[in-house]
Amino acid sequence: MLYFSRDHAAFGFLSHFHPSPITLDNDHWVTVEHFYQAQKSDHPDYRAAIRAAETPGLAKRLAAQPMAPGRSAQQSWFRKNSVMPRPDWHDVKLEIMRRADLAKFSQNPDLAALLLATGDAELIEDSPSEPFWGTGPDGQGFNWAGRVIMEVRDQLRRTEDSTGFPNGSADFRASYN
Repeated sequence: MLYFSRDHAAFGFLSHFHPSPITLDNDHWVTVEHFYQAQKSDHPDYRAAIRAAETPGLAKRLAAQPMAPGRSAQQSWFRKNSVMPRPDWHDVKLEIMRRADLAKFSQNPDLAALLLATGDAELIEDSPSEPFWGTGPDGQGFNWAGRVIMEVRDQLRRTEDSTGFPNGSADFRASYN
């Protein structure tokens, strides 16, 4: 098992906050997180605010639900502008993340090589505050972030002969730490 969290920690390249420019739908994004959060609305001002966010953390805070508890909603673009996110968000967010992660690793060969080098390790987002994407507060979260990245790793393996990506059989854990 390989645990990852923010982009500055071990295996941080797996994080959605890791700098990894992607292009999807003819738009350029500096991180997966920026792209993902931008998909919550097609309002042009909202998308511009997410694109202009200096950090992925700010992009996430701007995209907070308007009625989110505590500090989460304080910077919410939706709350400040009395606009609601797309109503089908919870139905589409997983597929949006799949597209973003596939773009991240297929458009950044250096990151694809690192991902393939994880071999068959289970990838786990160590995020106590994220029970859907990570481990959650009790360690029993769904870990969808890790699961989606493992799906992408499998897709890359199936296409590595045609892309020239290196074989992922190296013991990545020993070489990365």
